[in-house]
Amino acid sequence: MKTRSKKPPATVSRKTASETNTATTKSLDQSVEQPPQMFVLPKDASQAARIITVPHPASATPTRFFVCPERGFYEFTRVAAPKRSCRSWLLAPQRPDIDNAISATSNENEPALDEEQDSEEGKGYVLQNPDLFVATPIDPLFIILVALVGDGKTIGQEYLAASDYTASLAKTSAHLHQMLQSPEGENFRRLLEARVEAVCDCIDMGDEKLFALSLSKLSEELVKKAKRTAAKGLPASMEDKFVRQALDVPMPSVRREESEISMASVTKQTSEGNSQATETSTTTTASAETFATSVTSHQAEVDSSIPALLRIRVALRFIQTSYIPTRLQSLMQPHLQDVKLTSIDFEPLDARLSHIAKLKRDAQALRSISDNISRKRSTAEEDEDIAIKRRKKDEEEEKKKNVSLGVRKLLKADTSGMKKMSAFFTKKS
Repeated sequence: MKTRSKKPPATVSRKTASETNTATTKSLDQSVEQPPQMFVLPKDASQAARIITVPHPASATPTRFFVCPERGFYEFTRVAAPKRSCRSWLLAPQRPDIDNAISATSNENEPALDEEQDSEEGKGYVLQNPDLFVATPIDPLFIILVALVGDGKTIGQEYLAASDYTASLAKTSAHLHQMLQSPEGENFRRLLEARVEAVCDCIDMGDEKLFALSLSKLSEELVKKAKRTAAKGLPASMEDKFVRQALDVPMPSVRREESEISMASVTKQTSEGNSQATETSTTTTASAETFATSVTSHQAEVDSSIPALLRIRVALRFIQTSYIPTRLQSLMQPHLQDVKLTSIDFEPLDARLSHIAKLKRDAQALRSISDNISRKRSTAEEDEDIAIKRRKKDEEEEKKKNVSLGVRKLLKADTSGMKKMSAFFTKKS
């Protein structure tokens, strides 16, 4: 005899589920007021490497740099996540024993991980701020440039020893002073003094050499850096914004009325004489092909030289705005525009950019004119529709006024349920 088995009560299953959730749920620690930050540092940095605070070369504000005696100076580039996307960092230690623990569950002979050891190794950290600071190399020239410029009044006039410039820079940063006094400080001095010699005029005073900042040599160094940057390729965002959009030529719009007029004139010419029309069309086609060929070849020449010049200019401006003091940028412009000094002629680029700017102004003017014409045309059409409606309304009112009194009364009479006059004249079926 078969019997039905009863289901266990639902309260028992719910109770066990709640107990399981209570056992697995862990409370998070409170947030820290000053959370740590994520840094990506060079892999093979020496043990003597430090993060120091030095005046920024462009703004002279205290800025942190990563300094290594063997690899030189590094600046921190901040990589931020988009504001619309919510991101965070989950930091956890490496767990090489996880695979062993997983295999231990299948093998009874191997012992499982201890819960205390698992909890200690499982401690992690969650960073709410997803910013990442990457250490990227920077030329020591820009670090020592603050001391070379000084107050900006005696640029290139006061000659000092290279050690004097490093000592002047050390006065602005206590961290750098400690680094120079350390056993590895001699390497820092060599790096800084080598860059001083590269951009300064030198006077030999017997046992000692004196240096003063040379704007022409500094301009040559910046142009070399800009050329290397342009040769390697600009970032995609800079390439699109400062190169492609700057060289984008507006396409002129062709009006339909002009094309119809030209087609009508061609038809009229062909109707006058077949021989003359054939000769004219042949000549026109040949001239059009010649013009198209010349335009194509000229465009190819422009495309090969102009973008390269624009990339160099964009890279040069980026270096100036990022690492050169503002008071020094205006003094360097004549040297950067000297073709003999930089071996770069920006005149074709300036001519091309001015031509594109003129085309954009003309296109904008034509667009505004066409918008005004279309706006006036739509207004005229609306006025015409209003006039037609008003005329119809006046005609209806005029007809009502001309109707006699008897007809008005008949129109007001109730004719519901009555047959029309036409019903009496229909044929009988």
